[in-house]
Amino acid sequence: MSTRPGLLLRLCALTALSVGLLFTAGAAQATPVNRPIAWGCANIFPNAGWCNVPTGLSGATAIAAGLDHSLALKGDGTVVAWGCGNPSADFGQCNVPGGLSGVTAIAAGEDYSLALKSDGTVVAWGCGFPTDFGQCSVPGGLSGVTAIAAGQVHSLALKGDGTVVAWGCDGAGLGLCNVPAGLSGVIAIAAGPSHSLALKNDGTVIAWGCAGGGDYGQCSVPGGLSGVTAIAANQYDSLALKNDGTVVAWGCGAGSLDFGQCSVPGGLSGVTAIAAGQAHSLALKSDGTVVAWGCGGAASNLGECNVPNGLCHATAIAAGFVQSLALAQLCQTIAFGQLPTETYGDPDFGVSATASSGLPVSLAASGPCTVSGAAVHLTGAGSCTVTASQAGDANYNPAPDVSQTFAIAKASQTIAFGRLANKTYGAPDFRVSARASSGLPVSFAGSGHCTVRGATVHLTGAGSCTVIASQTGDARHNAAPRVSRSFLIRLPCKVPKVAGKQLASAKRTIATRHCRTGKVGHAYSRKHGRGIVLSQSRRPGRVLPAGSKIDLVVSRGRRR
Repeated sequence: MSTRPGLLLRLCALTALSVGLLFTAGAAQATPVNRPIAWGCANIFPNAGWCNVPTGLSGATAIAAGLDHSLALKGDGTVVAWGCGNPSADFGQCNVPGGLSGVTAIAAGEDYSLALKSDGTVVAWGCGFPTDFGQCSVPGGLSGVTAIAAGQVHSLALKGDGTVVAWGCDGAGLGLCNVPAGLSGVIAIAAGPSHSLALKNDGTVIAWGCAGGGDYGQCSVPGGLSGVTAIAANQYDSLALKNDGTVVAWGCGAGSLDFGQCSVPGGLSGVTAIAAGQAHSLALKSDGTVVAWGCGGAASNLGECNVPNGLCHATAIAAGFVQSLALAQLCQTIAFGQLPTETYGDPDFGVSATASSGLPVSLAASGPCTVSGAAVHLTGAGSCTVTASQAGDANYNPAPDVSQTFAIAKASQTIAFGRLANKTYGAPDFRVSARASSGLPVSFAGSGHCTVRGATVHLTGAGSCTVIASQTGDARHNAAPRVSRSFLIRLPCKVPKVAGKQLASAKRTIATRHCRTGKVGHAYSRKHGRGIVLSQSRRPGRVLPAGSKIDLVVSRGRRR
């Protein structure tokens, strides 16, 4: 057997074997525009750029991952290739032929690329010296092809009549081009570096190759395996997807070359597509999520099992040597906690929401509130809703808006209403004033011997008057506790004539007229005897405020 040096010893001798078909993730999934997303490629030097997806690939319909490069099929039938950034591993596999169009499927081998055209013909490129084993030499007259697969030193084509054509293998001697005689009824193919797989229309799998030291058990199809709907091939393992959504793996029998890629996670179900990489395996689930396993050991863990956080709505997957690919989106969510009840008049307060993408979140408010930046200002009472949004960017889809609603209670208020002085019945109307802490107008009512109109008090009699200040509130304020102020209303002092009366009698008369006796002075009198009031300070008949004082001068009698 003649092979290029180190053919089976290169860990980079990846499979590949993406047939480049579009795998649907389930009709229930949303169908926004997907684009290739790559992960892995960690700590590789030199980095060939496997994970550097070119911009502008939204709307790609298929992807494929090889040893040193990656491929994407665009909706217009053209092909984009990237990687090949390591000059020692650039064998032309990224040099898409000029004018190539009408492509319906793609496959990425170790050092070359394949494209299936809508007319059923195949185009190959790459295979630069010393990697040319004839795998790029498409057989003349090959037509009617419905699917393709690319390995390391060979290529496969599935024809519309269910037969398989293989080419390449020049000097490899691994038997992987020796299509079993009479093989027919094939509906899918896969190519690994040292073996080939075919899926038949009865749900069974046929494997060949694995000769000349390339047997790791990957050709030993498990007995009784049936109900298979898709297959994938790698250097050391094979994968089969069953019609019940479960995955079966076999191979990995080389001891140190078992990186866990054959250890299908327990409970894995709902799978719609599979892909086999060098040291890892991928499964696409019907909910559009991707599951990865393998990557055991430091040398084989290059991040290709670290599915990006937020990967969603995936429709296709591909697994390469150091990279994983998915036609998908990066979704994000917003974390925004509940907001507490507030009261109108409370100071502005800050709110915080974060996006899983780390992109900045914007806030908007509706109801009796406003938002400036992250500060919420209350403009009234009722219900305020703050909505957090993240519009996405070139990498992330917009996040679903998250709204938090909180109640704004009405503000309390008080009334400042000073005490009222006692009044005299008959006094002119007077005004009262009170102030509400809310600044809203205060209304007044009266009870007792008075009436209130607006803020003017009118006395209706002697006795007591109570003025009640109230503020009924509004859309922002609760009613204020009412404040009452009471005062006495006395009858006026009608000045009597007490001159000529005895002092005691004068005092009684003054009191009955709601006046008070003021200072009592004494003077000698020739006409009046002792104790007779000679004069009074107030003119009789005058009407004075209640309790007004009347000073008296009382006779001492004749001077002796």
